[in-house]
Amino acid sequence: MTVFKGYFLTIRRNFYSLAVYIGIFIGVCVMIQATLGKMLPQEGFSSYRMKVAVVDRAGNELSRTLCDMIGEKHESVDVADDPQAIQDALYYRDAEYVLILPEDLEERFEAGQQAVERVTVPDSVMGFYVDMQVNTMLNQIRAGMAGGLAQEEACREAKRLAALPGNTTLYDRNGNAGRLPAYNYFFRYMPYGLLGSVIWTISLILMEYKRKEIRRRMLGSAVSFRTQNLAAFGAFLTLGFAVWLVCVLFGVLLYGRELLPDRNFGWYLLNSFVFMLVALSLGYLCGTISNGPQALNGFTNVVSLGLSFLGGVFVPIEMLGKVEIFSQFLPSYWYTRVNEMLGGFQTVAGEQLALAAKGIGIQLMFAAACLAVTLAIRRVQVQES
Repeated sequence: MTVFKGYFLTIRRNFYSLAVYIGIFIGVCVMIQATLGKMLPQEGFSSYRMKVAVVDRAGNELSRTLCDMIGEKHESVDVADDPQAIQDALYYRDAEYVLILPEDLEERFEAGQQAVERVTVPDSVMGFYVDMQVNTMLNQIRAGMAGGLAQEEACREAKRLAALPGNTTLYDRNGNAGRLPAYNYFFRYMPYGLLGSVIWTISLILMEYKRKEIRRRMLGSAVSFRTQNLAAFGAFLTLGFAVWLVCVLFGVLLYGRELLPDRNFGWYLLNSFVFMLVALSLGYLCGTISNGPQALNGFTNVVSLGLSFLGGVFVPIEMLGKVEIFSQFLPSYWYTRVNEMLGGFQTVAGEQLALAAKGIGIQLMFAAACLAVTLAIRRVQVQES
């Protein structure tokens, strides 16, 4: 009990460092909440509108039809017909897509060649979206002319067809009109708050106990090595539970009306609590192998930010690319997978239940492995002492 109280005395001395990381996490969540209210559509479906510039060198009926279509479906921006001006517009994101209609547009179109040219932001996936719309318009005009219509009539008919609204039905599988609820983003960013606060605080506590006079007193006490480890783990578990509880209560304060009735609320709590255990085990390991404040600061930043970026916390999993193969070995990746599944499905059953069990199980195994390695390292350190 004396060892347990000693750890809590050290925790109280490092309370401000703990509060800083929790405050950063809460600040990020507040900004996310304010941003999502502006970015996410409130209801229904709306097509994506890009910043598109059209350079019309043809000036005929065909080019005007394409210009009108772009103006209706996207945000038209003005760009000078100059290669440098086009590059500057794309570089500064004044335009995301530049459609060039050459002087021989009609000749290319009638010959069945590539009629238009385009310049887009490098590696832009949305550029294919505009390509599809332009090609659809040209194919409709070509089909009308093949059916006996003059080019002007075919252009008018293609414009009429392009203006027809599409019938869109949203599959509401999560009770939120197909969108992720706002509190799902709160739980998505929780790993960073847990990792930063818990790792830094636990490591600082362990650094205190590495001081020569305290280490000698611990080695010479009547308390066994096993009891000391149990007391340390009990103190850290209480600390982690307190940090997790503060984060959850803040989430309830922000999103209580939507969060509490959610059928997956219990799964959100379980997933985040298990990741808190992961953060505890990592903090125990980092504090054990750190030899000074400089190394401790490096460990904390590398682990918290590295797991957040590679695990899909800061960067969506679908954007990880080939890195996802490596990310599958990280607990933050499985936490994010489970969290996204909870936001996408209102009921956890079947495949969803299997994914939740797999993700939570892998996190628990990772925490157990880190704890086992840490205890082995501590025993070696004691024997060397």
